[in-house]
Amino acid sequence: MSSMFFGHYLLENGVIGREALLDAIEMQRRTNRSLPDIAVREGLLDQTKAEQIHAVFRVSNSSHEDLCISEGKLAANDVERLTRIQSAEWLRIGCALVKGGHLAETELATHLRTFNAIEATEQKTLDGDFNHLEESTIVRAITELTLRHVARMTGVPVKLQRIDPSDGALNHGFRRFAQKIVGDREFFVTVDLGDPLFSIAAKGMLGVEVDPAGDAARDAGCELINLIGGNACTRLEPEGFHLRPEPPFCPEPLQSTEPNGSSIRGRMAAGEDHFEINIFINPP
Repeated sequence: MSSMFFGHYLLENGVIGREALLDAIEMQRRTNRSLPDIAVREGLLDQTKAEQIHAVFRVSNSSHEDLCISEGKLAANDVERLTRIQSAEWLRIGCALVKGGHLAETELATHLRTFNAIEATEQKTLDGDFNHLEESTIVRAITELTLRHVARMTGVPVKLQRIDPSDGALNHGFRRFAQKIVGDREFFVTVDLGDPLFSIAAKGMLGVEVDPAGDAARDAGCELINLIGGNACTRLEPEGFHLRPEPPFCPEPLQSTEPNGSSIRGRMAAGEDHFEINIFINPP
C-alpha cells in the first residue's frame, strides 16, 4: 500500500501537464492487456471464455493466472508463456510519457528515484499509523481487501493515501454501503463512493451499464461491501478471530442501523477519483 501515483507526482510538481498525463494514460489503456485478453490474441481462449474469466476475477480473490488454468483450462506452461508476453509488453506510466515525447529518459530516471524515496518514507508512515491503531490487524485486513476489490471492480489503480481517526460522517455527494461484522468482535465496515466511481464499480460488478440511482446499482454496491466483509472474516480466521458478516445494506434514507460515532477512516485514490472506508469498532 502506498500513497501516490507516479504520474500524479509528476503533475503536482510541474514536471508534466495534465494533457501529457491523460495522453500517457490513454497510451497505457491501448497497450496494456490482461492475461485472458492476450490468451485470446494468441489463440488459446475465445472471447466468450475470456469475458467469463474477467467476470469471475472481479468478484474473487483468484489471480488471472489461476483462473486461466481453472476456468480457461489452459496448461500451466501456456500461462507462464502468456505471463512473459504480458511482462514484456507492459507499458508503465513513465515509459508512456517518454514514448509520447512528454518526458526525457534522463528526467524519468531522476524523478523516479526521488518518487521511490518519497513513497518509501510514506509507506513507513502508513505502517506506523496502522501499528498504533486499536484492532490494527482487523483494520489492515479490511483496508487491503478494499484496495484489491475496488481495483478489480473498477479496473483502475487504487492506492491508500492515509489512515486516521474520523467522526465517521458521510461526505456530501457520496453513497455509503455498509455491513455489520459480528462474532468475538463486533464492528461496522462502510465503503463511501462518489457518483463517478460508483457508476464504474457498479458496471464492473454487473458487466453492463446501469442507472446509478436504480436498485441494480444499489445491489452492486452492497455486493462490493459484502465481498470485502466476507473475505475479511475468512482472512482473519488464522489470526484467531471468529467472525461472520451480516447482510450488507445501503443506509439511504437514514436507518436506525446506520453506523455512527468515531471510526478509523481510510482515504483512497482510484485513478482520478477518491473514496473512503470507515471501520466502526466496538471494544471486544
